[in-house]
Amino acid sequence: MTIYKRLILLTGIILVSLTSCHKNSSDTPTGPKQMKDLIIPPSFNWESTHQVSLTLAVDLPGSIGLLSRINIYDGNPLENGIVLLNGSAGYNFPFTSDLRIPTALKQLYLELKTADGFSRIAVVNITSDIQYTFTLNQNSLKEIITIGEPDCSSGCDVTVTGNSVTVKNGKTYCITSAFTGTVNFEFWNGGGTLKICSNANISSINSLGGTNCSIVVTAGGTLNVTNSFSMDGNSAITVYPTANAHFNGGINMNQSGTHLTNYSSGMTIGQAFSPNGTVLNYGTLGVTGDYNINGNGILNNQGTLNISGSLQTNHDMTNTGTIEVQGSANLNSSSIVENDCKFIVHGSLNVNPGTFTMNNGYLKVYLGINLNSGVFKLMNQSQVSAQTMTLNSSLQGTGSRSTVKTTTSTINGAQVTGPIEFATQNGTISNGSAANFVNGATLVSWANMNNYIPTSTCNPEGSGMPVVTDTDGDGVPDTLDDYPNDATRAYNNYFPGKNQFATLAFEDLWPSMGDYDMNDLVLDCNYWYITNAQNKVVDIKPKFYARAAGATLQNAFGFQLDGVLPAAVQSVQIAPANTLRYNYITVAANGVEANQAKAVIIPFDNYENVIHRAGGSMYNTINNGYYGLSDTVFINLHFATPQTQSDVGTPPYNPFLIRGLNRGIEIHMPDHLPTSLADPTYFGTGDDSSDPATGRYYKSQTGLPWGIITPQKFDYTWETVEVVFGHLKFGTWAESGGVQYPDWYKNLSGYRDPSQIYTIPGGK
Repeated sequence: MTIYKRLILLTGIILVSLTSCHKNSSDTPTGPKQMKDLIIPPSFNWESTHQVSLTLAVDLPGSIGLLSRINIYDGNPLENGIVLLNGSAGYNFPFTSDLRIPTALKQLYLELKTADGFSRIAVVNITSDIQYTFTLNQNSLKEIITIGEPDCSSGCDVTVTGNSVTVKNGKTYCITSAFTGTVNFEFWNGGGTLKICSNANISSINSLGGTNCSIVVTAGGTLNVTNSFSMDGNSAITVYPTANAHFNGGINMNQSGTHLTNYSSGMTIGQAFSPNGTVLNYGTLGVTGDYNINGNGILNNQGTLNISGSLQTNHDMTNTGTIEVQGSANLNSSSIVENDCKFIVHGSLNVNPGTFTMNNGYLKVYLGINLNSGVFKLMNQSQVSAQTMTLNSSLQGTGSRSTVKTTTSTINGAQVTGPIEFATQNGTISNGSAANFVNGATLVSWANMNNYIPTSTCNPEGSGMPVVTDTDGDGVPDTLDDYPNDATRAYNNYFPGKNQFATLAFEDLWPSMGDYDMNDLVLDCNYWYITNAQNKVVDIKPKFYARAAGATLQNAFGFQLDGVLPAAVQSVQIAPANTLRYNYITVAANGVEANQAKAVIIPFDNYENVIHRAGGSMYNTINNGYYGLSDTVFINLHFATPQTQSDVGTPPYNPFLIRGLNRGIEIHMPDHLPTSLADPTYFGTGDDSSDPATGRYYKSQTGLPWGIITPQKFDYTWETVEVVFGHLKFGTWAESGGVQYPDWYKNLSGYRDPSQIYTIPGGK
């Protein structure tokens, strides 16, 4: 803030208002409302973050007696989501915690890791109270599909009546009531779409071909087709989740451009099926008879596929769901087959020329596996279980160790190579010996199997027993423990996220109004806090970086743990040393501020102690060609006994500025409690409307704040430029009570006037 003088001559009386710091005046930009003109909802607290409650349980039989690890991310951890929070959960011991997150964030990703190697990721929408239970049979992240299902309330050109319909001229024909009859597609006449939203019993479908012919079964509709029919050209059939479809006479998918997509749990094909086109199954599909992937046919199964006959793959197949074949399976020449989940064959499996890859997949063959030629790869804890296995070509392992379990097996001049544990009942193999097992592969008996693969939705069998090592004995296995050799610590947690920084920004003229450039102290912060196996807080280790100080007042910074007594803190260490130099802060023996009812920590008693100016006035707020740097201030707070997270609260806790070396003048975030050493005589004076009796603190008469927090680094405005002129959505956000533009601080299109945002000289 600027030290300014307002001389007002009124009926001979001169009123002089002296403020604390000196700023150069500048023309007020035009455009958005000024801060003083904003109309603020009375309850608005100016927060860009909010606190949510988490209760996460684990219902896994194998986890009884062991602690599992819960990780919370702001995005998909498989796509660089940032870790926010970690902790323990176990049998009748849910993970419960509060978490502070950006109000703009809409989903959290929850990850479970168990002591026996089981893992699962789930995504949940954010509410104030999030409750979730991890179970063995829940869908994995890749199996969660959200489908926008169409209906017949719109998009219909013709409503079908009578007992025959001809689809043509590129129009959409809708069956909205019970229909029995025939369907003809005039693909040479533009074709079109038949949309079924009711019960349709069709005896025959003719000329489903061309480039614009499709059948859509949706919105609770049921399709029954009596006779076989052909799909040609680029024709398509789609069956949505609430619908059913039964093709009793079978389907002839004659050309590679045809598509059959099923999301339904009730789709059947009543005859042998030999598609040359693409079949995408996300639901449950049953085939009566053989399934032959022919020509350029492609099968992508992410749901459940039940085949009553045999399976022949002459082209590509990918399985990330369940395929169960009652007969035999032949993986033939030129086919590329990948099984990443569950593949069950009740007959025999013949691997012929081609490529068969398993990645964390499970293969159960009730009779024998004949590896005749081609390539068979096992990757990353895949498991094969069969009565017998004959290897005429090599079995290859990569990634983490996989398991093959058979009663008896034969090897004919081939090798098992890579990280594979190959087990037969007695530990021998016909026509071969341990010499055929190279590059980490081992031949063992059932009794000596030690490769552990946990059971899962994909793998109901599993292999071996887990070897759980807990060096420090805290109940958290070493593989899940951030501190495996320290029984008092288990997990690292962060605000706003690991390697991320939030910003605290203050105006320092309280209880008087300032110029609302929110740059009198701009402090970047990251809070690292450590919890134990019981999810209690052991240490708090924040770090602070003073990025700007648009003030000549010498201001300090502190934070209060509102639910923690001073005696609960064993020690506080601050680095670098000598950040408290001005002798108006009294520190107790344990490092907290003395004479406080709650634990208060003062990282520095004057920001001048930690910044380094190259020259000029102010600090990184005016265009004088100078740019300064700050020391990073590290705090290491250790509790005498671990504290519950509900008592400690969520970072950034209760941060505040101390104005002008005057210990009694504290400036907190709106509606945050002052400390015991705040001078209450300032409340309700000047422009302040604090009312301790009602819990209102640090808001002006019109509801304006003297401090804000952003969950990422805040790009502040130039000296004396109000924040509303640099951040163009700030005013709308405030007047909407935080509902609109909760991400106002981001650098998105239309969100900023770059000319009003401080720029480092020379692009440093």
